[in-house]
Amino acid sequence: MRHAMFANLILRLGLAIAAASLLLIPAVQAADLKDLTERLPRAYIGEFLWDGDNTVQNVVVTFDQVRARNEQTAEAFGCGAYQVGRHVTKIKVRMFVRQPDLQVEIFEMSPEGNGSFETGGSHRGNLSDDLQNIDAQWTTTASGQRGQLHLHAAASAACEPAASL
Repeated sequence: MRHAMFANLILRLGLAIAAASLLLIPAVQAADLKDLTERLPRAYIGEFLWDGDNTVQNVVVTFDQVRARNEQTAEAFGCGAYQVGRHVTKIKVRMFVRQPDLQVEIFEMSPEGNGSFETGGSHRGNLSDDLQNIDAQWTTTASGQRGQLHLHAAASAACEPAASL
């Protein structure tokens, strides 16, 4: 009988600790998200290649606003530029970063400079744990065409052609 009461007490204590830890999870996630929004680099440079095509497109992305969207997602707004040879397309960029796995989705809008620039889709991939690299795959919504984006953090950049930096 005494053993059963002790086991019941241990079970209740365990349940109380588990319930209390669930209450702390949002606070920890909020702290992690705040850290992410503060530490996320504001500039990335790199390249994009369509699958099956060896034409390298130099890419610059900068974020001028980064904020927490909700308890699990950061949102970054900015601009970017794609350069192929002497042709440059400037875009607006919106990126979502999900905590805790650092999954990213990047949307591109309002292209200037290239009437055939594809914005009907998104890049989905990962932000590295140190926030220094983004590896993502573009998928065009209408056709399913895919391409690979590889970016690394830069100390600074401007929404200008990558070759001019």
